[in-house]
Amino acid sequence: MIALLATIGGATGWEDIETYGVSHQSWLSSFLQLPFGIPSADTYRRLFERISPKEFECSFNNWLNSLVLDLGAQVIPIDGKTLKGSYDRNQEQSALHMVSAWASNWSLD
Repeated sequence: MIALLATIGGATGWEDIETYGVSHQSWLSSFLQLPFGIPSADTYRRLFERISPKEFECSFNNWLNSLVLDLGAQVIPIDGKTLKGSYDRNQEQSALHMVSAWASNWSLD
């Protein structure tokens, strides 16, 4: 769950995921049991090395489908782009990222 939330929040590596967890630990502790605290970057790496990508994709899709069916959630398409050339090496600023989401209300009637 921490890795998923961190990735949605822009994490791009194991250290970013750990940093996200540490900086959001009090909030994460409100719905996750963290008896040993936030896992280290190496722990995330080792865990994800052991996960089968095909099995993960299947489980993730099943989870998303359950959200739609069980909770009546609506699917909101999301698209992300990185703007080429928008980084600034001198200021050590990464490229700009743009995310677009579309939501519509429709029925089969």
